Amino acid sequence: MSLRLRLTLWYTGLLAMLLILVGGIVFSRVQASVLGGIDRELQKKGDQVVRLVSISAQVDGIPEPLLPFLSATLEDPELYVQIRDNTRRVVFRSSNLARALIELPEPYYQQAMHGLAGFYHLSLEKPNDMRVYFAPIVVDGKTVGIVQVARNLKPQQEVLDQLSKNLFLLFAIALAISAGVGYWLTGVALHPIKEATATALAITRTGNLSRRVPIRKQRNDEIGALISTFNEMLDRLEELFEKQRRFSADISHELRSPLTTILGNLSLLKRAESLPPEEREDMLHEIRSEAERMHRLISDLLLLAQAESGRSAFHREIVELDALVLEAYRMAQRRAGETLHIHLIHTDRAVVMGDADRLRQVLDNLINNAIRYTPAGGAIDLGLFCRENRAVIQVSDTGQGIAADDLPHIFDRFYRADKARTRAAGGTGLGLSIVKWIVEGHNGQIYVESTLGEGTTFEIHLPLAEPCSQE
Repeated sequence: MSLRLRLTLWYTGLLAMLLILVGGIVFSRVQASVLGGIDRELQKKGDQVVRLVSISAQVDGIPEPLLPFLSATLEDPELYVQIRDNTRRVVFRSSNLARALIELPEPYYQQAMHGLAGFYHLSLEKPNDMRVYFAPIVVDGKTVGIVQVARNLKPQQEVLDQLSKNLFLLFAIALAISAGVGYWLTGVALHPIKEATATALAITRTGNLSRRVPIRKQRNDEIGALISTFNEMLDRLEELFEKQRRFSADISHELRSPLTTILGNLSLLKRAESLPPEEREDMLHEIRSEAERMHRLISDLLLLAQAESGRSAFHREIVELDALVLEAYRMAQRRAGETLHIHLIHTDRAVVMGDADRLRQVLDNLINNAIRYTPAGGAIDLGLFCRENRAVIQVSDTGQGIAADDLPHIFDRFYRADKARTRAAGGTGLGLSIVKWIVEGHNGQIYVESTLGEGTTFEIHLPLAEPCSQE
C-alpha cells in the first residue's frame, strides 16, 4: 500500500471518527431537547389536573361529580389524561383514549403511593412510542389517587429518525468528498518526494551527480526543507566525488614520478655495471631520496585516512606552546644554516590542551614550507602571542608568496600553486592539509595572508587551557 493511500485512509478514518462523535453529540442533544420539551408539557398538564382534582378530593376518594367537569376542561387532542384511585381503578380518562388504558406498572404505582411523581415510557406500536407523566393526588398527607398524562412520541420519533438518516447521508457525502480531496492534496504534497525518488533513481542508474530535484517555487514547509537538504546532499556528494577523482589522479601521478625514477635508475644500474663509482653513488642517492619521498607521501595519506575515518588521533595533555615554539625555532636555525635569517620575534607563556607531537608537526610543516619557498638572504619570523583566550602562533616569511587565486585552495590535497609551490621542492602536497586537520582537531583555526613576490604569513589560533602570562 502506497504512502499516499495510507495517509488518505488515516485522514479519512480520523475524520470519520470525528464526524461520528459530532453526529452522536448533535443527535443526543436534539433528542434530549425534544424529550425535555415533552416532559415539561406533560408535567405542566399533570400538575394542572392534580390541582383541579385536589380542590374537591376527600380522604375517602375522588367525588364522581367532578369528573364530567374535568372532561370539558382538560380536553387536548395530543394529550391523554387518566385518573386512578388509590386502588389503581380508573375513575376518569379523556375521550381521545376511547377504550384504551394507560398502563401503570407496579414500581411506578408504589412510587406514586409514596407521594412521588415521575416519568416512564410505554411501548404500544414500537418501543418508546408513548411518554407518561404520573403524579399523586394527596389529601391530608394521604394519596387518594394518581393522575397519568401521556403523549404519543411517534411524530418526534419520525423527526429523530429522519435526522439520523440525514446526518448519515451528510457524513457519507462529507467523507467521500474529503477522501477525494485528501487523496489529491496528498498527491500534491508528496509530488516533490516522488521527484526526489525519481532523481535519486536516475542518479543511481546513470551516475550523473549533476542532477537536482527541481524546486518550482519557494517552500518553507517540511517538504521544502527535505528537498533543499536532498539537493545540498547531492551538491556535497558531487563535490566529494570530484575531489575523490582528482585525488586518485593526483596520487597516481605523485606515486608514478618517484617510481619511474627508481625503476629507471635500477634499470641503468643493472645494465651498466662499469659505471664510475660517483655516478653509481648519485643514482643510489636519487633512489633513496625518491623512496623516502614515497614513504612520506604514504605516511601522510595514512594519517589523513585516519582523520577521515573519525578515529581520534590525538593524545591530549597539557602542552606548553612556548617550549614547542622555542624548540621549533632552534631546529629551523639548524635547517636554514647561513642562507636565511630566522627570528624569534616574540614569545608569551601559553598552555593549551592538546597533542604535543601533532602540534610539533604543525610547526615543522609550516617552517619547512617557509624555508623551502624563501630564497637565500630572506627572513623567517616566528612568534607566539596571547590574545584574550587564544594562543596565536605566527610564521612569516619573505618568500615567493602565493597568488590570490590560489589562497582558497592551498589546504586542498596535492594542490600546488605554479610559482609558490612546485614538485621540484620535494614536498608531498599534503603538508598543509595535515596542518589544517591538526589545528581544527584542537578546536583551533588557521589563517593565511600572502602577497605574491613579498611573502606569506600563517596564523594559528588555539584555545588556552589556562590564563596566559606575557613576557
